[in-house]
Amino acid sequence: MAINKPNIVLVFADDLGIGDVSAFNDDAQFKTPNIDQLAKRGMMFTDSHATSALCTPSRYGLLTGRYNWRSRLKSSVIPGDALTLIEKDRYTLPQLLKDNGYNTAAVGKWHLGMEWELTGNKDYEAYGLDRESAEKIAAKDQKGRPYFGNSTGESAVRGLDIDFTKPIKFGPIDYGFDYFYGTPASLDQGPFVVVENDKVLSTPANVMGNANISRNSSVTSRSVEPGVAAPEYSPYHIPDIVQDKAMAVLDELSEKEEPFFLYYPNHLVHGPIIPQERFRGRSGIGNYGDFVLQLDSYVGEMIDFLDDKGIFDDTIFIFTSDNGVSSIIGLDELKAKGHDSSAGYRGHKMQIWEGGHREPTIVSYPKMIKGGSTTDQMVSHADFYATIAELLGQSYGDDVAEDSYSNYSLWRGKDEPVREDIVYSSGNGGFSIRRDFWKLVLVKDGGVFRDYDRDVETYKDTFKPTELYDLRDDISETNNVIDEHPDIVKSLMDALTTYIKEGRSTEGKKQDNAPDQPTGDWEQLIWMDGYEDYVKELNQKSGEVGGHFARSKE
Repeated sequence: MAINKPNIVLVFADDLGIGDVSAFNDDAQFKTPNIDQLAKRGMMFTDSHATSALCTPSRYGLLTGRYNWRSRLKSSVIPGDALTLIEKDRYTLPQLLKDNGYNTAAVGKWHLGMEWELTGNKDYEAYGLDRESAEKIAAKDQKGRPYFGNSTGESAVRGLDIDFTKPIKFGPIDYGFDYFYGTPASLDQGPFVVVENDKVLSTPANVMGNANISRNSSVTSRSVEPGVAAPEYSPYHIPDIVQDKAMAVLDELSEKEEPFFLYYPNHLVHGPIIPQERFRGRSGIGNYGDFVLQLDSYVGEMIDFLDDKGIFDDTIFIFTSDNGVSSIIGLDELKAKGHDSSAGYRGHKMQIWEGGHREPTIVSYPKMIKGGSTTDQMVSHADFYATIAELLGQSYGDDVAEDSYSNYSLWRGKDEPVREDIVYSSGNGGFSIRRDFWKLVLVKDGGVFRDYDRDVETYKDTFKPTELYDLRDDISETNNVIDEHPDIVKSLMDALTTYIKEGRSTEGKKQDNAPDQPTGDWEQLIWMDGYEDYVKELNQKSGEVGGHFARSKE
């Protein structure tokens, strides 16, 4: 292994709240000893953020160094049978590392789409389904085929029109990974299959799932949505199976001469909340706490392995989560037991408030980072790209990592700001921009709803400046001071407008954002000066239909 090229392990938890790691929450009702140990050996980032309060978009931001809303996905997530979201010519973090001599592998949850071989027809009969009954729960169109817009519902029997015997294109191995083993999406999202590299390991033979699954309530926290399933697929066993594979891959990578990058987007602690029996009752607060401890044990196994191999000090170990805690776990019930998964921050998964995207982030690298250190500087998941590139002395083009700022100076102990501001997005694609201690919210009610059968006036009422917080003395975002600081509001809106229109928030040549499909409206920007002209230009440049407002002018 080259001395100046450390190994990299990136554990990306799913729906883990910042208050679920005891190192970040003194009042946590259980301890996460292994993750806490990682913090003692590395640096804790107390002001670290996913680019979105949802998992698909935040994964895009992590692997591309680019704000997720610049992609074709302007809100929500994609289902497991969607086509690929990452642009086919986009240079990703694993590609950067591969080009620098790394062996690269991804194990776990992908959830960025894959180019499946489609049959053109949903084969209800093959899965023993009554067509009339099945169509009542099947979306008319599949989100992500080819559009990533909000023209469809979420309920559908996923995978009925896929030929699972054919290779998959534009999955992880087409974006810089030498090896992939895992699932297309979350444990509760069909199709319920395991993919190795570009092939499904076992063809689905049946259908499972609950058509009435809730993404907000704890009533169905142990359920999965309808989808075709391989005979041996079990959401209960998959996490352990994937962990065993991650450890096997780690072992194999550690035996090679070249440095390695293991990206481990772990399935835990996303629903269904069904911890292994060996963890049940250990947290003292129920299934969710037990599930967190299962995740903690996985991290401990990896740390122990690296120690036993004598390569922990040669490895950058990154631990973080894709978004805030999910409301399906029963947040009120947990708070009644004294546990706050958001650690006092307002909100949760999908919401624009801090609890939706502030993540428990730890980076360990003993050869550079002081153990037991903490930084309160504001950073983004998008920043891992520029940070690792600087560490490797690697430059990249203007059309790469457009929103990534290097945190390298923080890793080296220089505790000074690395970025002036940061942009987040909510479940419905609404925006927030933070500069220093000021945070401006440009969406109503936290940005959760996903009903897009709306008119222009509803858009105007939903996507607009609604809240301004001074996080110096209001970290819980309870004192809205938007009416008291019109100059701050304007300054932040101007900055966000520039970042949108320039296609980047870093220095460099102007880049293009993808248009909103299929309508072309990108209604989340309706607050922006010059909005109508902007979406018209964007759509015309891309050859799309032009959007509601652009069409109204023709």
